Amino acid sequence: MKTIFVLVKEVPDPAGLGVSKSKAQIFEREKRIINPADRYALELALQLKDSEGAKVHTLTVGSESTASTLKEIYALGADEVVLLTFENDLAKNQIASAIANYLKDKEFDLILAGSHSTINGVGEIPQRVAAELQLPFAGLIEKIDSLDGRIVATVKPESNRPRRPSAKMILLSRKKEVVVIKPDYELPDPDVMRLATELP
Repeated sequence: MKTIFVLVKEVPDPAGLGVSKSKAQIFEREKRIINPADRYALELALQLKDSEGAKVHTLTVGSESTASTLKEIYALGADEVVLLTFENDLAKNQIASAIANYLKDKEFDLILAGSHSTINGVGEIPQRVAAELQLPFAGLIEKIDSLDGRIVATVKPESNRPRRPSAKMILLSRKKEVVVIKPDYELPDPDVMRLATELP
């Protein structure tokens, strides 16, 4: 049975962004959502759960308030939703290090992630995680036929159609809790990236 971790990020809902009357400032309303690109990665993982009985875990780095947004993931069918929280905002390399530190002692077959974040259009966290864990990386995959060893991969947008939760699953998800963890391990200095292999 495969064990899959899906990296998920909470982002502002584009429909919740507004512009001031002077058009000098963009402001954010309260609503937050799961990063749309991550939904394609989650859907691919859930398809593997449906077809092969894979276990699907999601992993997020964010504030404790993120837990309310992540509850939806249970309604979609994930087995476990984990949230790593820190006192301060983290740089990209620190987020990758936090994820890698959590995963390094876990048993898993596959790490999936969305292709990019709607916040800045960049999707470098999965590559950084692959480097930290010294695992191969594949970008913009559409499906998985077989696995030969562990791998980190991003999923191509529009490669599948993310499911909607059923009423039954929504009710069941209300009884489940997001696993909130406050790590105490040391993170690297901001913007320092560890390489999986030595440069020539």
